Amino acid sequence: MSLSRNPYVFYCLALIMGIFLCKLIFIPIFYVIILLGLLLIFSVFIVNKIGCRCLFSIIILISWVLLGIIVIELNNSMVNNHYINYKENGRAQYLSVVIQEQNNSTKNFRKYKANVTSISYKNHQIHTTGSIMLFAEKQKFNSVLTLGNEYTLKLVMTDPTRAMNPHQFDYSNYLKRNYIFQIGKVDKIISESPHTSIIYTIKNFNQYLIKKIESSTLSEDSKEFLKAYLLGDRSEMKKESINVYSKSGIMHLIAISGMHIALIFGIIFNTLTILMKSGNRKIIIIVSLLFVWFFGCFVGLSSSVFRSCLMITIYYFFELLKRNGSIYHSMSLSAIIILLWDPNEIYSVGFQLSYIAVFFISWLSPIFTNIMNVKNKEINKWIINPFAVTIAAQLGTVPFVLFYFHQFSLLSIPINILIIPYTFVITYASILELFLVCLPWEYQEYFSFIYDFLVKILMDATYYISSVESLMLKNITLNLWELLSITIALIFFKNYLSGLKLRNLFPFLLCILVFKLSILYNDYKISLKKNFIVFCHENSLLGFRDGKKLLIMGDSTENWEKVKRYIIEPYSIREGITCIQFKPFNENKIYKWKGKIIQVLNNPSKNCLDSVDYVITNNFLIDCETVTEGKIIVTGNKNKYIYRHSNKDFSKYWHTSTHGAFTYCL
Repeated sequence: MSLSRNPYVFYCLALIMGIFLCKLIFIPIFYVIILLGLLLIFSVFIVNKIGCRCLFSIIILISWVLLGIIVIELNNSMVNNHYINYKENGRAQYLSVVIQEQNNSTKNFRKYKANVTSISYKNHQIHTTGSIMLFAEKQKFNSVLTLGNEYTLKLVMTDPTRAMNPHQFDYSNYLKRNYIFQIGKVDKIISESPHTSIIYTIKNFNQYLIKKIESSTLSEDSKEFLKAYLLGDRSEMKKESINVYSKSGIMHLIAISGMHIALIFGIIFNTLTILMKSGNRKIIIIVSLLFVWFFGCFVGLSSSVFRSCLMITIYYFFELLKRNGSIYHSMSLSAIIILLWDPNEIYSVGFQLSYIAVFFISWLSPIFTNIMNVKNKEINKWIINPFAVTIAAQLGTVPFVLFYFHQFSLLSIPINILIIPYTFVITYASILELFLVCLPWEYQEYFSFIYDFLVKILMDATYYISSVESLMLKNITLNLWELLSITIALIFFKNYLSGLKLRNLFPFLLCILVFKLSILYNDYKISLKKNFIVFCHENSLLGFRDGKKLLIMGDSTENWEKVKRYIIEPYSIREGITCIQFKPFNENKIYKWKGKIIQVLNNPSKNCLDSVDYVITNNFLIDCETVTEGKIIVTGNKNKYIYRHSNKDFSKYWHTSTHGAFTYCL
């Protein structure tokens, strides 16, 4: 793959490299901009004239790296009129916000992303900018907030919850990458102003259809599926249903993605081709693309929808211009546009999986198709081609799925092969049902039971696949080196399939060797780790680790299933722990570990031992003068705030609710 033939690919890779390098380079952004300008001047006026194309290419790639550093710095910098500069800690404030989108709801709250247009600060209303995550209590606010409308709200802003235990999901970091720095629980809606935007009118028609679906004669499963599949709304979907789709490997059905965009484009394109037999192909493509973008706005134009619409638009744009474009050009150019607009998208799992899937489909599926092709064209079209596409996409995304989610169902490959023809049936049925839910009930009933039956087939198959534990790969840990080596190995695997020569297999085997050596080295490092950890939890919770074994100690009244799911499993999976044992505290709550004496002391009336290294307590008032070299570790959220007028030596206190889990390593 040469730079001259595929320039966008190399430009995209250089831009991504610059985004990642930004964290490692501490040069002021002003100097980076000057350096970029000098390089561009040098390349245009000097290198290009003397004809040194190799040096010219290197300078251009370095320029793209510098551009990546610049865009990530500019996007992460905060403007002076950002609302966070006018936050009054712990006090209720009045905010004027425009509702941008509705996020997935929790059991008790609806969540909305909103843009803050003004904020009350010291009895003055300040015009501001910036996004905030709003939580509206379902019982208190029965109706859903209208997208695009401007609301004046009374609320208290708080910092997003950050990860206080090792390897937990960091909600605060996730929001920051989406440029959201505060969350607010809505206390009161003061006023509401309607919007006049065409985009939000389209989005709110989506909300109108959601209400129609909720009041229709469909079953609950069918309502959930129809809202997610065609309207992109999973805000009220049960967590159990989402987990089932995720475990079975068909999450892409209920998350609007490239598959939906391709289906919509195909339906419109084929319909127009039939209706306009002698029509101009260019007109058909343009109209189809307009429908695709209308559908994108209709479902909210999320990041996954936007990149899918952009990719298919760029691909056909090359055709309209009669240029020799390729899927690699479309992928790279769309990625460049997205990353220049929002460089933090590179950290999105959906962004990575979508581009990896498309790349491997275009990279490996033609090889698989050539190998498996038969003489019958219909079999090739309806069986061989979908099979090749599914295998290529699954092979490419499996390492990333294991890296991020640590589980994969072996049945997801056959179910994805079978589900491709079924998606055509369910898509047309869903479109028809979406029209029917707007009709009176007596007309809906004629088709509702058929649609319920179609969804039930899908749901039963999904539940069955997720329940087959023997074919579910669980708790798989991949580090970055293992991910890169296995992905590169799959890329080199094409060379062997193309020529079936032993020399073409050498790069593939070399990557597999690096993969295995990385696993062996990682296992060796894990076997040497010995530490004890005090987790951030409402009660005292200790962990004693020896290699791949972990002993958890806690109160006998502890909800062990909840602790295991939200605290222990993220830690054990990432750390490569295979054996976990749970035990309640002993009567004395005194432990000796690797020469250290550890005492759990939650009763203020009891005293510390005469010689103790670490004391774990949920009562801040305990003062152990005998703890000299170690720490007094205070657990529980009720002790988050330190008493300012105390005479205690705060240097020996560690508050898990403030500093996170405490870990001591040998």
